[in-house]
Amino acid sequence: MRFFNIRILAAVAALALCSGAQARAQGKVQREVTIHENVRLVIMAPDQDLSEEIRKQYEAFLPLFEEVVKESTTDETDQCALTIRISAEMKEVGSAKTQRPLARVSAFRRNSRQEFVATFILYSYLTAGPVNKEETEQFLKKQILDCVICDSGN
Repeated sequence: MRFFNIRILAAVAALALCSGAQARAQGKVQREVTIHENVRLVIMAPDQDLSEEIRKQYEAFLPLFEEVVKESTTDETDQCALTIRISAEMKEVGSAKTQRPLARVSAFRRNSRQEFVATFILYSYLTAGPVNKEETEQFLKKQILDCVICDSGN
């Protein structure tokens, strides 16, 4: 009877640790958008520990990012289905520790063993303000879309 109680306690503890780690790793999905046939954009909600200013800048960037994804992608076959996930982060830059908003973008194809991840600072040093459409499109193509080319021959 004593060993039975220890096994149950160990199983409950292991389950709690696994589910807590999984919840932290996955975050919360704010919304899921179907961009084209078999192309999905998963928008993750910003963490509550980020400052209000960082969250506002991330939220303001999302419509621009969604528009760029629509223009940069086309319909895909079922075998080459593409999922792009975006989440908010923060980075301290320079000796003044200036906080800059980041977008962490990851993409993967169905039945692929690879996931491509890139981070994008949502502040343009050229305009000293938010990034524009051209910068976002260049980032998306070079860092994500050029990497996730579908190999439908497999």
